Amino acid sequence: MDLADSMVTDHERCLLDAIAETSRAENAAAARLIAQIMDYTSSRGTFDHRAPGAGFDTEQAERSAIAEVALALSSTFRSVSSLMRLGFTLERMPELREAFAAGEVSLAKIRVIDEHTRKAATAAALRLDAGILSAARRLAPTPLGIEIDRLLIEDDAAWAQRSRDEAEAKRKVRSRRLPHGMGVLSVTLTATQLAAATGLIVKVAKTACRADPRPLDVRCADAFMVLMRGGSVLACECGDRNCAATRNCEPEGAQVNLRISCGLETLLGLADNPAYLEGYGYLDAAQARVIAGDATWQAIIDCATQALDRLQHEFGDDGDRTDGADGMTESAEGSGVAPESVNAESDHSPAGDRAAPEAHEPDPPDPTGPPDPRTAADAETEPTLETGLLVRASRTLSAGAIALPARRLPQPGIVSSADAIEGLCRTIQNDPTRLVAAFPDGHGGFTQPPPGALTYRPSDLLAAAVRLRDGTCRHPDCLIAAADCQIDHVVPFSRGNPIHGGWTILTNLQCLCVLHHQLKTAGLWRHEMLAGAIMHIHNAIGQHALTLPTRR
Repeated sequence: MDLADSMVTDHERCLLDAIAETSRAENAAAARLIAQIMDYTSSRGTFDHRAPGAGFDTEQAERSAIAEVALALSSTFRSVSSLMRLGFTLERMPELREAFAAGEVSLAKIRVIDEHTRKAATAAALRLDAGILSAARRLAPTPLGIEIDRLLIEDDAAWAQRSRDEAEAKRKVRSRRLPHGMGVLSVTLTATQLAAATGLIVKVAKTACRADPRPLDVRCADAFMVLMRGGSVLACECGDRNCAATRNCEPEGAQVNLRISCGLETLLGLADNPAYLEGYGYLDAAQARVIAGDATWQAIIDCATQALDRLQHEFGDDGDRTDGADGMTESAEGSGVAPESVNAESDHSPAGDRAAPEAHEPDPPDPTGPPDPRTAADAETEPTLETGLLVRASRTLSAGAIALPARRLPQPGIVSSADAIEGLCRTIQNDPTRLVAAFPDGHGGFTQPPPGALTYRPSDLLAAAVRLRDGTCRHPDCLIAAADCQIDHVVPFSRGNPIHGGWTILTNLQCLCVLHHQLKTAGLWRHEMLAGAIMHIHNAIGQHALTLPTRR
């Protein structure tokens, strides 16, 4: 009897199936409602119901039809209008419309798709129809919006920049009252302003000591008011007169860093691939280059390509140091991080406290003299199966240190993420046992352990590369930032015999938040890293999910 059979009853399986079927029926009903509203308003707007001798006003007739629907639904004109807007979006995306009608996509996801594609050209919406539908089938609403932004930027970077410029002109502040003497203040900001503001609020909220009884949300609200008054320290409410946080004098203004990653080819102006802002999502290439012009940054590269040679030639590299400082190298297999990835830290951006790695136990002693794959390969008389690559960091580079490219890189034809995921989903439906981890032994293709592979804790550089690749917790639809996640060994590390367990290398490490890390450790969820750093995650009930890395 397998784990799934022993942990799940037939009644529980039936309940889960019933929940899914009820959701599909609800989605299909919402699709029918929108279609009926569209048909009704269209009919009322074209039917000549005027009194004899009166003029017919199509626009007024359509408005009246919306009011009639609102009355029938005990709703408002605005709510019905928003449903009609969804109908217009669905008319531009026929594949999505059919899936919605079949109950495969929820109304909440349709709203997200409408919000993110509303200003896109009809031709662009049609081009991206299949890709957006693929994402909608596997992602929750918020991650879906992030993925749509990436697709739009990749489809037309120039349009994405124009759209961003238009949106930035509509920054605003709104307030509304709530019951019980409360209210909501909402601010519409640019992506970098939002990330910086959020980082400042969280940083000030954490100036109170751990014994402060307020939840983090409440402390963040209080921290916002502290910042509004020009302060940078939150008064602690632990009640201890000797509390260091209470006695602290007012320090200098809080400083935070934005963490933005993008491909080196984008930073150098050789391509217009999206960049990723931690805590927000994807940015267009032009915005990333503007930020890099006003930020210190460091390149983290996982393969020895021409781009690495160019980086070393123009910006310098600290060689093969392994002392934990900038420029150290770490051997790892390079299928996960984008071939050239850049991590930029702007002077006006947020970075939460780094989560501790996987556990707090002391490191096991390293075996003496593990062979170095860079020299061992030369000693082999026959070809080896060594496929590991170096993860390297450049020295920290000053603001504006960006090369001016002589030409743009050609964009090679590759299998899209949507196509790859669709193929894997078909495999799961037919026979999930056919999904095979890229490196089931957790050795990343290495024949000998590279430096650091038999040490439990990853180096700072390797941990940074993992966080840069993953962006968030790798559990499906979890948006906890990688900076706040723990580093987990996909194939468990063996403390008693490290060489036979999973190694501490790029292709055997992932980011997991505390909750999802605990679920994996408890054996309730199982994780496998497929080619391209795609995570296959499944549980005892027999559910399967696939998650993509942020950098791909």
